Order: sequence, then structure tokens, then C-alpha cells
Amino acid sequence: MAKPILTRISPFDGMKEKMVSFSWSGNQSYANRLIIYEANTLATVYDVKVTSMTYNHTIPSNTLTNGKKYIAQCQVFDIENIASELSDKIFFITYETPEFYFYNIENEQTIRAASYEAIIYYFQPDYEEIQSYKFYLYDGTKTLLSESDTLYDGNNIKYTYKALDNHTKYFIRCSGNTVNGMEVDTGYIQIYTDYKIPSSYGLIYAENDPQHGYIKLHTNITVIECSDDKMFNFQDGMIDLRNDAIHYEEGFVIPDNFTLILRGMALNQTATILEMSNTQYTITVSSYLHDDGKTRFKLTVPNPLGNYILYSNPESFAENAMAGIWVRRINDVYSLKVFIEEDYSLENNMWYGRQLPSNPELYDSWIDTEDMFTYVVDKDVMKVYTSDDEPEENINIDDLWI
Repeated sequence: MAKPILTRISPFDGMKEKMVSFSWSGNQSYANRLIIYEANTLATVYDVKVTSMTYNHTIPSNTLTNGKKYIAQCQVFDIENIASELSDKIFFITYETPEFYFYNIENEQTIRAASYEAIIYYFQPDYEEIQSYKFYLYDGTKTLLSESDTLYDGNNIKYTYKALDNHTKYFIRCSGNTVNGMEVDTGYIQIYTDYKIPSSYGLIYAENDPQHGYIKLHTNITVIECSDDKMFNFQDGMIDLRNDAIHYEEGFVIPDNFTLILRGMALNQTATILEMSNTQYTITVSSYLHDDGKTRFKLTVPNPLGNYILYSNPESFAENAMAGIWVRRINDVYSLKVFIEEDYSLENNMWYGRQLPSNPELYDSWIDTEDMFTYVVDKDVMKVYTSDDEPEENINIDDLWI
């Protein structure tokens, strides 16, 4: 008969059951036999034949001793109980399951910031070192949102989750492998975010590059290109769409439940503000300026019985006020809220440092810089330069060059 081939056995905990597999190309298997020897003495510690048509064999728990080296062989039997040759021997090790868990967070803990530094505790009694690991972030349904690069620093197993949305349930997880291939995994840990600082603080973070003498600014924002070829006027972070429109045909994903926020100025007019279409229907947000100078916003959503329509309360506001239109869908139930900011300012203060600002104004920006106590640069003192060439004269350390 042919000879089966044992699949490589990764290190595992001898106190737990372990299923090993093999490949086989001979007659139909009706039973298999697994033999395990202690590597140093070649003494047989396990020799069991099981009736099974599958190509695997489960070693019962508490069969092997942790911290030892073993050799394994397997054998296959057909329906007439004719045995195959013994497979080639393979070598494996047993280790006690390492302790591997999030050291500074508990399941269902509430996070009070838009970013969180997760630290892993790792210990293995036989001093089996961890070789590599990854951190993962999932949404409330355990759908993967992002993952870290493969990391290798076994003495400092940590990772900072950034740009976490407020009032949101997430799951975090870390998994890795030891130097001999033993798998470790924290499992899913549920967290919930609830913080008072606007979530925009979590969108930009800084990384010092001392070798080149500059600071890298990172963001989790994805740039989505519009589908139009025409040029648009951008000013103060906004696009001027009065008497114009912009189209996007890709880059947007609207989940079953969502919150959509539209922010703009000069919205006290009669106009269609937004249309979102798919292959089935179109969601429309529009405005209507009444004769008394008040503006109402309207949400229109088609459904099988007609149109699902919601109106906001009439609002009277100046052209330079900032209007925020919030559209939310939860289990096919829509809501429409409008917030008017009459004292909106295009300028804001800048905060630098590793700690969250203590008392920021609403539109302040925070640059998360390591090894620096947090301090604020007042918007009335800071100069902002927008040019292709770096400014050369009368520059202060906290001025901003874009």
C-alpha cells in the first residue's frame, strides 16, 4: 500500500486535545493509527488506532507533557484492515498555552477618547518568545475595518487604535505566532466609545522622524475623487456649489444603518442639496426658502407605498451661518435634524501634545505629538501661510505652512 504523509504539527498545549491531519492517496481509509514517541528516549507514549474515514486523528487532552519534544508517525487501514506503511516521522514540541491578553482593557469597557493605546501581556513558562503579531479592529458585527502591519517587537507589544467614531461599538483583537509556530490570540474584546472631544481630533496624528528632521502627519481620511472634469472653487475648506453641482460615482458605501452629516453655508435658499442613488431608489435632501425668510429642509426617501418624507422646523439664519443637516437611518426608520451655528468661525486654535486638550473650543484642532506636554496656540497669534515656497522671514515655531 501507499504511505500516508503527516501534516506538520505546530506546537500546542499537551493538556488540551489536538487534531492532527494527514494526506493519503491509497484505498479508502476506514481506520488510522497514530504513534507518538518521546524524542529523547524514543519511548512510545501514545499508540492508538481509531475507526474513521477522515484523514485526521485527535490526540486526547492530558496525553502529553508540556515542554517536551516528540516524534509522530501515522498509518492507514483499508476496509479489509490491511495496513499501509508507516508515514515518515515528524518532530513537534508541546508548550503550555501562553498568557496573551489585553493588559489595560476589559471586555465591554468604555473608551473616553478617539484613540486608544492597547497593550498586550505575554508570558510563556518555557520562555517561548513571540515572533510576530497583528492588531485588528472590527465593527459591531465583527466585520474587519482595519489591521496593523505585522509587528515583531516582542518586548513592547502595543498598538494605538486611532480615528474611533464616537458612541460606537467596536471589537479589538490581537493574534500572533511564537518563534516555533504556536498560535496566540486574544479573542474579540468589545469596546464602546463615549467621549466629549469631537471625533475629528482622532483623524490626524503625528509621527516624529528625527533622522530626517521633520514630523509626518497621518490621517485615516480617504480622498474620494469626483466624476466631473470641470474645475471647482475651494475656499476655507469648503467647495462653492452655488449655481453648480458635483457628482461622485464611486468611493461611497452606505450601510444598512447610517448617519449622514451635511455641513454648508448659504443654504437659506430653495435648492436640491444632495441626491444619493443606487440601482433601486434615490434619497434626496432639499431646502425651501419661504416668503417670511425662513428655510425648511426636506428629506425624501422612496418606498413601496410612495415617498417617505420628513421636514425640519422652519429656521431663520444668515447666509454666512453654518448649517448642519443630520440624516440618520436605523432599521429603515429615518430622522432629520438641523443645527444652525450663527457664530461659526473659519479659524480655530491648534493644540500640540500627547494628552487630549482639557478645554478646547468646538472647532479646535489637536495634533497628537509624542513626548510633548499639551499646549495651545491661539488662532489670533498663529500665522497660516499658503504657498508653494516655504516662508523664510518672521516665522514663529507655531506658525503653520500649508
